Amino acid sequence: MKTNKLFKPLALAALCATLFAGCATMGTNASLEAARADVNAAAANPDVVSKAPLELKTAQEALGRADRAQREHEDSVEVDHQAYLATTRARTAQDFASARRATDDLTQVQADVDKMRLAMRTREADMARAQAAQSARQADVARADAAAANRDAAYAAQQAGVARMMADAEREKAAQAKQDAMSAEERVRVLQMKIAEVEARETERGLLVTLGDVLFQTGRSELQPVAAPRLDKLAGFLKQFPEKKLLIEGYTDSVGSHQLNMELSQRRAEAVKMALVQRGIDASRMTIGGYGENYPVASNQSTDGRQLNRRVEVVVSDERGNLKSRS
Repeated sequence: MKTNKLFKPLALAALCATLFAGCATMGTNASLEAARADVNAAAANPDVVSKAPLELKTAQEALGRADRAQREHEDSVEVDHQAYLATTRARTAQDFASARRATDDLTQVQADVDKMRLAMRTREADMARAQAAQSARQADVARADAAAANRDAAYAAQQAGVARMMADAEREKAAQAKQDAMSAEERVRVLQMKIAEVEARETERGLLVTLGDVLFQTGRSELQPVAAPRLDKLAGFLKQFPEKKLLIEGYTDSVGSHQLNMELSQRRAEAVKMALVQRGIDASRMTIGGYGENYPVASNQSTDGRQLNRRVEVVVSDERGNLKSRS
């Protein structure tokens, strides 16, 4: 009888341990673990630690937020979003570190080249002085040879001038190479500033610019004049980054029939596309779609919610021109 009483608590404890292990396994998030691997890889790279510490820190902070969201049982969308930010920023840190390493290497190469050029110019100058001295001695020996000696000295001086011009050209070439090496880092900085100007935000689909219904009259698809400044900024961004493509999507609230809403959302997306074409953007870089009342971002039960749902969203492609449409 005593054995039976002891067995029941032990069996219950074993069952709880098994359930706990199963829950822990179910709690694993693939996006979070992939982000952790990327951040750890960046942190293990000495170049990242020394040359991109701020970028690494932002990646680690995003990973920390993803871990907290996972521990606090928040929805998986927040965990995936923070994991995506951690991965993106870890890779950015790797890219920054590579660019800055290349800049350091180029600086060292330039210093070596300058040293070699200086030695060569010194030797050429010494040679020119030796030839001039020899010409002077020959002039003392025989006046008849003085003219030839002077011509030799003039030729040597000309060669020294040519050598100096070549050295200047090499320095300019090296400076240009250094500037090219820095262009990748500068491009990232410019891109970040332009993203802020067009009020884009990072999403799982990439950069997203939302144009609210204040740009249109209710039930109509013609752009109002108030839309011009934002479209000017978006066009300027696209001109500066010609590899970028757009996916322009129109949405409505739930008022009206499904068919009318689909047509209205399509016309609004087309209006945004034509406005960008008028600002010099090639139409082939833009794809449009209308989703009507589908994919609301707020409740259609309130006036404010319906206003938020009446919108045009512009998805910007990544650096390879890839666009992630709605599945």
